[in-house]
Amino acid sequence: MLYNVLVFLSFLQSVVGFTLMSSSVMMFKEPVKKRIVIGLAVMIFGISVLSYILFTKGINSVDRVAILFILFIELSWFLICSKDKFFVSLFNFFTFVNIYVSISYISDTLSINYDGSAFVGARIIVRLTIYLVILPILFKFVRPRFRRLVETLDKEWRTSVVVPLMFLVMQVMVLYYPSPYWYWTNFTWSRVIIATTYILFLAVYYLLYIQANAIVEKYDLEKRQLLMSQQEKLWESELASQQETTELVYRQKHDMHHHNSVIIEMLQNGDIEQLKAYMKSVDESLDIHNSNTFCLNSIANSIFNIYYHRAEAEGIDTRFNVSVPKVIGIDNIDLTCILGNAMENALEGCMRLPDDEEKEIIVTTKFIDKRLRVQVENTCRSDIEFEGELPLTQKQGGGTGTKSILYTAELYDGTAGFSIKDGKFITQIVLNGN
Repeated sequence: MLYNVLVFLSFLQSVVGFTLMSSSVMMFKEPVKKRIVIGLAVMIFGISVLSYILFTKGINSVDRVAILFILFIELSWFLICSKDKFFVSLFNFFTFVNIYVSISYISDTLSINYDGSAFVGARIIVRLTIYLVILPILFKFVRPRFRRLVETLDKEWRTSVVVPLMFLVMQVMVLYYPSPYWYWTNFTWSRVIIATTYILFLAVYYLLYIQANAIVEKYDLEKRQLLMSQQEKLWESELASQQETTELVYRQKHDMHHHNSVIIEMLQNGDIEQLKAYMKSVDESLDIHNSNTFCLNSIANSIFNIYYHRAEAEGIDTRFNVSVPKVIGIDNIDLTCILGNAMENALEGCMRLPDDEEKEIIVTTKFIDKRLRVQVENTCRSDIEFEGELPLTQKQGGGTGTKSILYTAELYDGTAGFSIKDGKFITQIVLNGN
């Protein structure tokens, strides 16, 4: 009876260990709690069936099929909980099957000098020790690097799946054919072969990681170049605006001489009422060219003014609820990229609407707790489609604005999201200031 209980605990340990390892790098589907509950329910059902067979028909009836039960349970866990793309999930599944099989082999080999209940107990202790070592490494070191690869790589995962699949075939062939490893003698060459296989496994995975990192660096370089081109375009707009303002100041300075001559002439003639009307018209002409003061930050204020005047020229109702101080710990170029792209996308979204439809842009920007929060809402067409969480561009060669926003948000450990609600496209950005 003790032997069967220990065998059951060994099966349970395998399921829990495999689940924790695979979950260490997995991105969970929403709603997360519901998915986990369903996954655990499937696990409990599988373990219950395995336990029933074990306690009613004995260890020999489940010894050879136990691993199939465990793999079925874990495959169900992936299907229910994993949000990653198919080939990413497949890569993870095959990889952790390889790790699970290797842990089983190592624990059995180290416990081979024991018999019966002592053997199963020693195997449980060895596995527990391995799990306690490997799980913190997976969560702390492997997960952040792996998630970075997942976010960057795309079709490369299709070929990457071949690596863990080949190693799984190799392990199965070496460990179970022509006879299972528990029938090997201590001096069989198969043990040398499997040890060599594990070393090769680690080496190939390391080379795969190096190659994937090189691809990520290439993509990062492309992102930086894209960001720089966007920033250059926005700075050109800012410089053009500043040049217009400078030219306006020179014109107004030149015109003041004429205004003064007219005012003096009217005063000498006593045309007070006509003078009042003239002064009023001069004030109105000056107000037309005045810049609005939306916030204390000069860069943000300048960008808001640029797009406010552009929207006004297109007949778009624009409202600002902004509060950005002078110093926010965000580089001026990055701030220009975030605000400029968000405002430009909103302006273009409104301009795609028919002329007879109401067009509106609402900008909300706050700087609280060293975090810059930006929300830009604009009326939009109803046919906007999304690929994942990103909107599909509706113009030739477009889409660079949203990518620049995402990339800049990553630089500041922030977030960026895009959504549609009640006929409005909503851009939400959070940046952490230094």
